[in-house]
Amino acid sequence: MKKYGILLLAMGCTTAIMAQQERSVFSASGRAGVSTSFVTDYQTIGINPANLGLPSKYPDKHVSFGFFEWAHSIHSEALTKPDLRNSIRNIDSDEFTYQDQVDAARSFAQAGVSVNADLTLFGIGVNTKKIGGFAFGIKERIQWYSIFNETTSDILFLGYNAPYFDWKVMTNGDTLMANDPNFNPDSVTSGISASPKLISSLMNGSRVTMSWVREFNFAYGVKLFGVAKDEGEGDKLALFGGIGFKYLAGVAIIDIGSENNQLSAFSAVTPFLDIDYGSAGDANPSAVEQSGGLPNTVGSGMGIDLGLTLTLNDNVKISAAMTDMGSMTWDGNVYQMNDTLVINTNSGGFESYNIFAEAPKILSDSGTFNWDGVVERKEKLPTVIRAGASIMFSEKLEVGIDAVMPANTEPGNIENPLVAAGLDFRALPWLRLSSGLIVGGNYGFNLPAGIGILMGENGGWEMGIATRDVLTYFSPNNPTLSMSFGFLRFRV
Repeated sequence: MKKYGILLLAMGCTTAIMAQQERSVFSASGRAGVSTSFVTDYQTIGINPANLGLPSKYPDKHVSFGFFEWAHSIHSEALTKPDLRNSIRNIDSDEFTYQDQVDAARSFAQAGVSVNADLTLFGIGVNTKKIGGFAFGIKERIQWYSIFNETTSDILFLGYNAPYFDWKVMTNGDTLMANDPNFNPDSVTSGISASPKLISSLMNGSRVTMSWVREFNFAYGVKLFGVAKDEGEGDKLALFGGIGFKYLAGVAIIDIGSENNQLSAFSAVTPFLDIDYGSAGDANPSAVEQSGGLPNTVGSGMGIDLGLTLTLNDNVKISAAMTDMGSMTWDGNVYQMNDTLVINTNSGGFESYNIFAEAPKILSDSGTFNWDGVVERKEKLPTVIRAGASIMFSEKLEVGIDAVMPANTEPGNIENPLVAAGLDFRALPWLRLSSGLIVGGNYGFNLPAGIGILMGENGGWEMGIATRDVLTYFSPNNPTLSMSFGFLRFRV
C-alpha cells in the first residue's frame, strides 16, 4: 500500500496539468486553462492540432521544444485545506483513530475528490510557411475521481465497524452487537451483516475512477484555405485544420460504480504497485509479473484528435476540437467485480484520509469486495469536445473563452462540462501575467493566476509558474491544491 500511495501521490504532485481532460499546459494554466484557440507548437498536442498551422508568433523562430513541463491539482469537497495537505504528507499514519474513521466517513459521504496530472516529458514542434506545422510529444497522464454514498463511505473507512455490519467478532472470539456495553471498536476482528445486500445496492450512486496512461503523440496542422487581405500581408479570413495520432500505453485503470443498482466494476493495475489479489490473482488468466525498475504496462491502444481554427484579420480566432477518439485494450492484471452479497468483512477500513494510498484495500484480497480475473477488457477513450475563441486587442492583451464537454463517461473524463475565461497581459516585453476563472468540470469555481517570463532574443527561452485557484490561499473549504510550472521551453 505504501508503494501505491507514494507513487500515485508523487505523480500527482509532480506532474503537469490541471485536469486530465480539462487539458491545459503550464503557459495556459494561469489563464484558467483557456487553450483551444490559444495554444501553439507542441503544446497543441491533445488540445487542438489545427493551431500547428498558424503562423508563428515569434518571427524567425520556427522550432520549439521543451522538457518536463508539469502541474498538478488536487480538489476535495470533503476536507479542509489543512486536512488535505496533511493527508498527502502523512500517507502512513499511526494516529488515525476510530473517531477519525467515523469523522472521515461522514466527511467523504457525497463529497467528490479529484486528482489530475499530466507530465510532458518531451515535446517538439516545427512550423513551416508552406506545408504547415508538425509536433511530437511524450506525456504521462493521471486522473482520479471518487464520490461515495453514505453506506459505501462507512464501509470503506470503518470496515467491520461500519453500521452495515450488525454483528462484530471480537479478539476473544465473542460476537457482539455495536450497542452491547462490552463492545470496543478497537477489539473487533471482523463484521457480519444480518441483512446482507448486493454490492450494486450498497454502492448505488458511488463511483471511483482512476487512469494512468503514457502517450506518444504525433500531430499535424495546416492552413486549408485563406482570403488575402486587400492590403498588406496575411489573411483577413483563414481556416486551419489539424489531426493528431497517439499510441497509448496503459499503466493502470480503475472503474468501479453503481447507478440505478447496476454494478460496473473492473480494474487493470501495473504489477509495479504490488497489489495482493490473493486467490483471484493465482487464477487470473491475464496476470503479469513486474520486470525492470519502471512500472510495466497492462494495456495499449490508439487515439485520434481533430481540430479546426478560423482566424479573422489575424487577431480573432474561433476554434473547435474533438480529442481522444479511440479505444484501449487492457490485457494485464485485469479483474472484474461480481455483484454478490456483502455478508462479512475482515477489513478494518481505511487508516488515513489519504484515499489514494488506501485504494489497494478496495482492490486487494483483504478488502470487502471480491474480484475475478479475466483475459482482457476493451474500453473507449475519454473523448472530449472543446470549443473556444480569443481576441488579441493589442500585442500586450489577449482574451479568450473555452468550453470543454465530456462526450462519454469513460474513466479519465471530467464529470461535468467546464467553462473558462482567461487573459494574457504582457506587462513588459519579458513578463506575461495571466488570470481568469473556471466554472464546472470536477472542481466547481476556481480563480487561477500565473506568471510567465520570456528571456533571450525574441522569446528564445520561456519559463512560468501558475496556480489553478488563488482562492484556496484565503479559504479553508473546498480546497484545490495546485501548481503548474515549466522552465525548459525553448524556441530557435
